[in-house]
Amino acid sequence: MIRAKCLTVYAGDSPVVRCADFEVKPGELAVLFGPTGGGKSSIVKAMAGIYRWTGSLEMPRSYFIFQDVEANLLFAYTDEELATVSCRSYAERRPIAELSMGQRQLLAVRLALESDAEAVAFDEPLAFLDPASALEVARAIARLAELGKAVLVSEHRLEFFLEADKFYLVDRAVMPADLEEVLLEGARGGYGPYFTRAQRRLIAPPQAEGCPVRILGRDYPPGSKIALMGPVGSGKTYTLMALAGVYKKNGVGGCKPVGFVPQNPYLYYGDVDLSRAPRALLEELGISPASSPLRLSYGQARLLAVLWEMWRRPRLLLVDEPTAGVDRGYSEALGEAIASYGGTVVFATHDPVFAERYAQYKVRVG
Repeated sequence: MIRAKCLTVYAGDSPVVRCADFEVKPGELAVLFGPTGGGKSSIVKAMAGIYRWTGSLEMPRSYFIFQDVEANLLFAYTDEELATVSCRSYAERRPIAELSMGQRQLLAVRLALESDAEAVAFDEPLAFLDPASALEVARAIARLAELGKAVLVSEHRLEFFLEADKFYLVDRAVMPADLEEVLLEGARGGYGPYFTRAQRRLIAPPQAEGCPVRILGRDYPPGSKIALMGPVGSGKTYTLMALAGVYKKNGVGGCKPVGFVPQNPYLYYGDVDLSRAPRALLEELGISPASSPLRLSYGQARLLAVLWEMWRRPRLLLVDEPTAGVDRGYSEALGEAIASYGGTVVFATHDPVFAERYAQYKVRVG
């Protein structure tokens, strides 16, 4: 059982969700859906004891899967992770370091399956997965509920959870809704779950001059917008790193200066003070210069990282999973910003609609 009564969640001293009521019974699957920055991830973090909260919250014998995949895994090998949650031995053994971000998320979801938790909460479990892997994970999550666990999922990719038992709209408050209401509100608010012509417009980035790049033996002209596509573990991130000059890969070459936004957007900031970010960007996204990057939602952190990197005007901009953790309205707005940027942009994505709309070239990797 998961039950919250007048749950108010704080990021620092500021409330991000006020007096939320929701309940998930054993055997039920409930979905939190809403715009980027609305408080979905903050609710899950409060349930896990990471964010301060007031009110009433019941969640016995619980297990959590977070957006930041690195936070879900503690050991060097897969069998060690599995043994930790199940107290059984496993013959399979793979180094965690050899797994892609998507593969690590699949492992994290399996840990929830192997655990003996009564309640499981997921924060954007599909964010880094290709459609086939996302469908596999969504089915595994549904299976948890079928096995009698109370399951709560915060997710933008609502299309994979249309058969959920309950839906809650989250935008600084929590409202119960049926599927039709969720779809209508998402369309009205411009945050999805499906693409509609952009209602949001982000501030236009300063222009830059692009450069030619070479990917898998083919040359692309300056200013190209290129999507790297392929299943989880196919080498998209490795190709981006090769373009950045971190690794060598046959048939791959970039240029300088280069900008890079990693899959985990929090890694972009390090210990950077947000007061150094362009003030116009912070105002656009509703972020205080005094905020810690770690207090931002995943979507906010990603949007700010990509736009801030554009403000640096690199000739080559590399973005790993630009739409992960971002609602559909902001995804479109970000796509428009990428399309209008004068520099060359290469992004790795599992989002075929985003790639179709905003990439001039689509390169299959793996």
